[in-house]
Amino acid sequence: MRNITVLLGGSGKEREVSLNSGKATINALNELGGFKVSTIDLPDDLNELVDQIHEQKPEVIFNCIHGPVGEDGTVQKIFNDLKIPYTHSGAEASALAMDKWKSYELFTKNSILSPKTFKVTIEEGAKCPLPYPCMVKPINEGSSVGIDVVSSDAKWEDLVKNWTFSSESIVQEYLKHREIHVAVLDGVPLGTIEIRPKENFSFFSYEAKYVPGEADFICPAPISDTETELAKTTALKAYQALGCRGLTRVDMMFDGTFFRVLELNTQPGFTATSLAPQIAKSQGISFAELVRKMVETAQCD
Repeated sequence: MRNITVLLGGSGKEREVSLNSGKATINALNELGGFKVSTIDLPDDLNELVDQIHEQKPEVIFNCIHGPVGEDGTVQKIFNDLKIPYTHSGAEASALAMDKWKSYELFTKNSILSPKTFKVTIEEGAKCPLPYPCMVKPINEGSSVGIDVVSSDAKWEDLVKNWTFSSESIVQEYLKHREIHVAVLDGVPLGTIEIRPKENFSFFSYEAKYVPGEADFICPAPISDTETELAKTTALKAYQALGCRGLTRVDMMFDGTFFRVLELNTQPGFTATSLAPQIAKSQGISFAELVRKMVETAQCD
């Protein structure tokens, strides 16, 4: 019987999402059988995290943290030092994917199309570098936390005044195109899903992601076979450019000809109804089987 620790929770803005991912993972591991499952609710004191890992002595850590600390390479470095295999991408790839500016630079370097993007320090007197409307995003948050559409000078000034995230942010061209996501597992693009936020949302916001009924999800995406292959090829290029492994989700906008990468998520939402598991299911991989595959391929850097 293999000893598995599921890391979940934490004190970040995505705590509830992480708890849901962790609960679904625990249920799947219990369904599969053959695992002794323990949990750690990510403490603020990382020395305490190390102490709990030493107590539990896991053979594999299943990382269900979303957002900073769990998704930015911090815990991955700890797992590497402890030589305990873990799910999802390694420390460097996690850090690169979490930093939206660094990942944008790598996408550009590797000829991967992305919306026009600028890095901006949000502080009094900061100017918007793009015509309105445009997107403003915290540089290192997930689940669309803090993302907003800015449509006027007044809204920009209000955003700057009330900004509560890191002063470094990105301002990105607003593309009103179809939103297509691709899940990649162990270097293989699995398939596509299209997200259609309801009319009261101008983009796939945190609320549109997690409030039932606020977005429609079509899986696989209703695009041609040729377009599907292009989506998968583009997603794999992004995955490889950042040096990812395990499960990721690549978010893109499709204008009918080209796919432009918005970002890559190394710790995508992980319940049976989350986007990456939905894509896997459309390819005949059940949620429990997906969990099993991720445990089997867990590794250190």
